[in-house]
Amino acid sequence: MTDLNNYKLRTRSIYLLATFLASGWGCAAEAQTASAETKPVQTNAEADVIVLDPVVVTARKTNENLQKVPESITVVPPESLTAAPFDPGAAIARNSPNVQWINRAAGSQFFSIRGVSSLGTPVNFSDGTVAFNIDGVPNTLMSASNVLLDVSRIEVMRGPQGTLWGSNALGGAINVVTNQPDGVRDIHVTSEIGTNGYRMGEMVLGGNIIPGALDGRMAIRFGHQDGDVRSLFTDKLGERDIAAFRGGLHFTGIDNTTVTLTGSYLRDEGNAPFFLLRDTSRFPISGTLSEPSSRTTQGGATLTVEREFDAFRVTSVSAYQHNEMDGKTDNADKLLYDRLGFPAFSSRGDLKDKENVFSQELRLNSLEGSSIRWVMGATVTRTEGSRACIGQQCAPAPYFDTITMNTDLNSTNLGVFGDISIPFAERWEFSIGGRLSHDDIELKRTNSRNIADLTGSNSTSQTYPTGRMALSYKWSDQIRTYLSLARGHATRVYPLFGYPVKGVVADPYPAATGWTYEAGMKASLFEDRLELNASVYHNDIKNGVMSYLDPALGAFRTTYQDYATSGFELQGRMLISNGLTLTGGLGYTHSELGTNGANTNTVAGNGVPNTPKWTATAGLQYDTSASALNLPGSLSFGVQYQFTGSRPADVDHSFDLKPYHIVDARIGWKNDAGDLDLYAFGRNLLNDRYETFGSVYGGLETVAVGPGRIVGLGMTKSF
Repeated sequence: MTDLNNYKLRTRSIYLLATFLASGWGCAAEAQTASAETKPVQTNAEADVIVLDPVVVTARKTNENLQKVPESITVVPPESLTAAPFDPGAAIARNSPNVQWINRAAGSQFFSIRGVSSLGTPVNFSDGTVAFNIDGVPNTLMSASNVLLDVSRIEVMRGPQGTLWGSNALGGAINVVTNQPDGVRDIHVTSEIGTNGYRMGEMVLGGNIIPGALDGRMAIRFGHQDGDVRSLFTDKLGERDIAAFRGGLHFTGIDNTTVTLTGSYLRDEGNAPFFLLRDTSRFPISGTLSEPSSRTTQGGATLTVEREFDAFRVTSVSAYQHNEMDGKTDNADKLLYDRLGFPAFSSRGDLKDKENVFSQELRLNSLEGSSIRWVMGATVTRTEGSRACIGQQCAPAPYFDTITMNTDLNSTNLGVFGDISIPFAERWEFSIGGRLSHDDIELKRTNSRNIADLTGSNSTSQTYPTGRMALSYKWSDQIRTYLSLARGHATRVYPLFGYPVKGVVADPYPAATGWTYEAGMKASLFEDRLELNASVYHNDIKNGVMSYLDPALGAFRTTYQDYATSGFELQGRMLISNGLTLTGGLGYTHSELGTNGANTNTVAGNGVPNTPKWTATAGLQYDTSASALNLPGSLSFGVQYQFTGSRPADVDHSFDLKPYHIVDARIGWKNDAGDLDLYAFGRNLLNDRYETFGSVYGGLETVAVGPGRIVGLGMTKSF
């Protein structure tokens, strides 16, 4: 951990600046936003008339009112990310019904939507069922845990999204929309300090550089948090140190044409434990014999060119990403070994993962306000990944730690797509879209000693369609209903772990596919002071990749399994009175594994791992004048509650992860000028050490846990 300690010394004196807006803790209601065009809670539509602001989304690659899109979508505002500034995946899931963020350790983190996910631990960084995008650029699982910086909003789209969001969007898609350089002056700094050594500082600088030609914007963040997991033989575990940057330039000097160049960088270091023995005294406590460490670095650049013509818009998005992850873990834990009756010995492993991702999208869109909405285009994504693995799990006997296993996994995905929405008969609208994709995937395995039996390669290619169609009916200007049918398709999967047998590399697992049926309703009631959105759905998934414990071998295996999920989401927000807003969401999922695929039928009928039946969230935000306390300015009070029910830890349903409750709160004061915001916050006030992943070793239950309670103070100053 020398690098981590040096990094702490470099950043310990710097406070992280976090954009912590005074309004709403933004719960899971799909009617929340903080886009550049709208405010997140309410506005005056006319004199003395207070209504909820409309929510603008780009789920169909164009700006639309959320209430008019025939899909179940949650929009998470940037304020919600502040409740988990070092773990945005948790914040996204915390505010989105039927969405889970499964966090085992660095590099083993992934989303699940409506129970559609990896059925265990993803076996490579493309083994996801939820497409994760930043400003429309596809990211792999290695960068899905990226600390999100200078965010405008996050759109969580449920159901297959392969038509417009590419491969591996079987369960849905998430698109992070960042604040772009738009010429508006925005200079502010934020600093926070709290318990458990928490501190962070952020600076945002944006404005016009050359009038009528060039705008710029940049954001920088540094942060630290002490470990809060006790350890018998090492320092406390769970420590984090981060440094992040995002910046961009926006060129506007050519008529009807804009060019935007953005770049980002992240360095994230920590020492999270590989697992914790469940239900031990003084839990959470680790018995690892050596201190784990992980260092993740991510960097990239995106070039977006848009040109608007009289009848359509042309958009080109070119992107490059480089991701690296260096993780050292000790799979031996004395607390676990003592229970098993084994002598404790160190079993340290070292994984070094790298990937380069190149992507290009070229599309044509109808203009906003057109009676017929349409989009068509083409994409190409090239991913070049490698892994160097040193450890007992990397090679078979008798080699174990004596060699390094190297894996190169390269893939190319090509796609052409189109989507159109046509209104007819005054109240009806029909939407249909499809994509034709082609994958080329190649895996090579070599080793440091050039052993022929442990060297080999394999490749696969596949062409497949995905699509979606929906029929909606507008009962009035305030209420509409819809029916939709979607086809999803993931890519074929080669596991990163493994080795050839006599020089032969096994074929990949088959691609997961699925059909999703959905019906929904969207309503704006009481003169736009209440919005309610509801949906019911059924997913039928074939060949979902899964990890399971083979009782005959006493070892974990990977295969594929059919499964089905069904349920509903109910989301809403209500403007109770001027300054008082209530938001909430409720999700239910019933999941069941099928019989096809696994080597044993013992899992049939079990629930899908990491899928709770119930999730719920509620938020209350109140903004008022501070005159009642004889103070200038205004006061804000916000509280957010989340509930996640129990869920199976693995496909064998060996045990259930415990249900948990999370309560976050914030109270703040802002001066009359609006350029100074002072606040106190509490995150996870109940100090619930909620379980984020579970597995069984030798018949004993092990888990990973989330961070404990943090309370602190913060300040934002604008200039």
